Amino acid sequence: MTESLYGQEAFLKVGNYNTDVFEAVNEAKDYIANNDCPFLSIDISGLNVIDALKVCVLASTYHFAKYCSGRIRWFVKDRKIKDQIEMLKLDNIEIEIKASKRNYADFGETPLRNLRLCR
Repeated sequence: MTESLYGQEAFLKVGNYNTDVFEAVNEAKDYIANNDCPFLSIDISGLNVIDALKVCVLASTYHFAKYCSGRIRWFVKDRKIKDQIEMLKLDNIEIEIKASKRNYADFGETPLRNLRLCR
């Protein structure tokens, strides 16, 4: 998990935990406990559906216990994960689908470009 602060809002990125996703939950919980972060953004786009649900429910609940009027913005991988989290009806969250990285195919260009020499 990496962190960087932007004013009042904190941003955390949860990586892919292959062995135990509860390590990510504990890191988020420790961050919430040790920092003033009523507005928090957490990127869980690297997790599968089940792990994303676990992290979202547990971290959102812990955050709500500390900041009942706070908000967490979750960044997820796709629409399926967003729909599953929305069914939980958590009051302190917002969910956004993380924009995919753009590549040459998105612009109709090939990776090889014709370069012109300037004289």
